[in-house]
Amino acid sequence: HDFITGSAVPGLNCPNGSLGGDNLKEKLIFEVGDVIPCVGAVLGVILADTSGQARLAAKKVVQQYKSAGAVVVGIDKAMQLSAIAPPPQPGRAPTSHRRRGARPEFAAGVELVAASPTQKDGLLSAKAVLRTGAQSHFYMETQSACAIPFDGQQWEVYVSDQDSNFTQASLALILGVPQHHINVKVPRAGGAFGGKLLRQCINAGAAAVAANAVRRPVRIQNERSDDMQMFGGREVIHFDYDATFDTVGVLDSMDMTMTIDPGWFYGDAEGDMTMAVGWSDNCYRFKNFKVTPKAAVTTTAHTTPMRAPGCLQSILAAEVVMEHVAKVVGKPLDELRELNFYKLGDTTPFNDTIGKEGYNWTIPTLWSQIQNDAKYAERKKAIEDYNAQNRWTKKGIAMSPVKYVMGIDFYSSGALVNIYADGTVLVSTGGCEVGQGLNVKVALCVASTLGAPLEKVRVGARETDKVPDNTGTGGSGTSECTSEAAMMACRKLLDLLAPYRTEQTTWEAAVAAAAKANVGLMASGWYQYKKDDNQCAYSTYGTAISEVLVDGITGEVRVERVDVLMDLGNQLDAAIDIGQVQGGFMMALGYLLTEEQKFDESARQLNLGTWEYKIPSAYDIPLEFNVALLKDSPNPVGVKGSKASAEPSMCLIPSVYLAVKNALYALRKSNGLGDDWFMLDTPLTPERVAIAAGTRVSSLVVPS
Repeated sequence: HDFITGSAVPGLNCPNGSLGGDNLKEKLIFEVGDVIPCVGAVLGVILADTSGQARLAAKKVVQQYKSAGAVVVGIDKAMQLSAIAPPPQPGRAPTSHRRRGARPEFAAGVELVAASPTQKDGLLSAKAVLRTGAQSHFYMETQSACAIPFDGQQWEVYVSDQDSNFTQASLALILGVPQHHINVKVPRAGGAFGGKLLRQCINAGAAAVAANAVRRPVRIQNERSDDMQMFGGREVIHFDYDATFDTVGVLDSMDMTMTIDPGWFYGDAEGDMTMAVGWSDNCYRFKNFKVTPKAAVTTTAHTTPMRAPGCLQSILAAEVVMEHVAKVVGKPLDELRELNFYKLGDTTPFNDTIGKEGYNWTIPTLWSQIQNDAKYAERKKAIEDYNAQNRWTKKGIAMSPVKYVMGIDFYSSGALVNIYADGTVLVSTGGCEVGQGLNVKVALCVASTLGAPLEKVRVGARETDKVPDNTGTGGSGTSECTSEAAMMACRKLLDLLAPYRTEQTTWEAAVAAAAKANVGLMASGWYQYKKDDNQCAYSTYGTAISEVLVDGITGEVRVERVDVLMDLGNQLDAAIDIGQVQGGFMMALGYLLTEEQKFDESARQLNLGTWEYKIPSAYDIPLEFNVALLKDSPNPVGVKGSKASAEPSMCLIPSVYLAVKNALYALRKSNGLGDDWFMLDTPLTPERVAIAAGTRVSSLVVPS
C-alpha cells in the first residue's frame, strides 16, 4: 500500500529522544543522504495487507551506498584504530525515565583508597585480560507493536515492552503530541530480558508514524532474523585487571579497566556499564579498589540491557581474578575465598556497610550449608578418582558465591485497585508482566491484604492512562515494589470497608453493603523505598556447586549436576521464585556455553535464527538440577520480608566456568601442559574448550 520514510515523522525523528545526550544520534528512520551507522538500521516501513506481503516487498527494496569510513568490528579493531574513550556523560533524562542501574556516581568508575596504604614490597600480583562474549535476547515474542489512531490525535498503542511510560514519552515526541493523548497498553510481553526497556520504541515509533500517515491501525512484528540483526543484546566486555595480594593470599588492591562494545553509540550501555562497575567486587574485600570504564564504539548494531546487564560479566571477572590469585599463592580457591569474604562491619567500595541498617549478610551460612547439602568434599574425591582412570574425558567441580546488590530506591511504583459491587477486584499497576510472575505476586498480596478470595482478584493490562510515570520493569525489583504499591492501596480500601465488615460478614456481603451505601471503593498506592545510609537497600545472596564432564577431543561440555542455594528472604511466591532461579541460571548457562555472536568484515551478523545461534535446549539442562532456598532469613527491609529472585542466580555461572576449567587442568596435565594458570575467555564453545585442552593431533592417530 505504501512506503513510509523518515520524512513522514511528524515530530522528532529519534526513538530515544526523551533521554537526550548521546541518544539523540539515533534516528527512528534513517533517510537518503544519512550515514548509515550499522547493518540493521531502519530505512523505511512497507505497508501491506499481510506480514508475508510486507516482508516480500521489503526484500525487493534496492539499497545503494558509498563508503563513509572504516568498518569497525570488535574491541580489538577499535583499539587498533584508537577508538577507545571514556564513556560520555549521561543524558539529562527526566527522573521517571531513569534507566535501571544507571547510577551517575559510577559512570566514571570507582576508586577506594585505604587509609593506610600497604607497602608494595613483598606483594604478589595477578595480571591478565578476560574477554567475555555477547548474547542475543532471543525472547519468545520478537519486538512488536500495534498503533491505533482515533478521535483526531488520540492514540492507543499496544506494545510488547517493559517501560510503558518511556514508550509513551518517546511516542509523544515522535508524533508531536502531548503524552496524555497516548495510552500505551501492555497486556503481557512474551519475554523481554531487558531488550524491551528501550529498543521497543523503534517498532512502536515506526508503527505510529505509519498509522499517522494512513490513518489506519498498523501492526509491526519483527521476523526473528531481522530482530537479531537490528538489536545487539548483551555487550562484549573486556576486563584488564591487576590484583595484588600478600603471600598468604590476603587481597590488597584491584586495578581493573572494563572496556565495553556498545555498538555504534554508547546510549543504552550507560546503565549496563555502571552495573558492571557497581557489582564488580562480588563478595570480596580489597583494601584498595579501582575500576575504570571505557567504551569502544564499533559499527555494529547498538546493544541494550540484558538480564543481569554488565554484572553477569563483572562478577565472572571477579571470580576469574580469585582463581588466578589462588593459583599464584598455591592455595585452594575455596580457602582463599573464605579468607577474603566481607565480614560484618566492612564497607564496600560502593558505600554499603555489611550488616548495617537492613543489609544482612548470609554468605557464610550459605557457603557452609551448600557444601554439606551437596556432599561437596565427597564428590571432589570421586572426581579425582574418575580423572585418574579416564584419559580423554575429565570431570570438574567448583563453587561460586554471589552478592547481588539491590538499589530499590530507584523504583517508583504505582497501583490502582478497584472493588466492584459483586466483590471482584481489578488491579492496575505500573509494572509489566513479562513472564516473571509479577501479576501473580500482586494478586496474592492484594488478596491477602484485603482478606478477599484469590479467585476474585484480577490484575489487568499495564496501561499508562491508569498509572503514570512508573519506573520501567527490570532489575528483578519491580514485582516487590509493585506489590507494595498495591498493598498500600488495599490498606486505604480496608479503612473504607471497616464499617461494613464483621467476623461473620463474608467478603462479598461487606462489599455489597459498602456499594449500597455509595462508598467509592477505589484507591491508589505509590511506593518508593526510603533510602538509608547504604548505597543499596539490600543484597540477594546465593551459592552454587556445579559439576561438568568435558570431552578432551571434541571440546563438548556436559553439565552433570548443579546445586543452587539462594537467600530470597520470605518469598512472595516460592514456586515463582524457584522458577526464576532456574530460568536465570539456564539463560546464563547458554551465555557461557552455547551462544555466540559472529560478524563478517562488513559488520553483518552471521548467526541469525535458531539454525546458527544456539540458545540452551532441553539437552543442555543439567542432568541433575537442585534448587533450595535458605529458611528463616527474612529480608529486614524487603516487601513482606522478600528479596529479588530473577537476576541474582545468573551470576552463579562462574561455578560452571570454574568447573570446566578444573576439568581442563586435568586434561592439560594429561596432555603434557602441566597445571599452570591459563586464561579461558568466553563463550566456552567446543572449539575454544578443545584448544584449551591442548590435545595434539598426533595423540589421535591410531597406532599401525
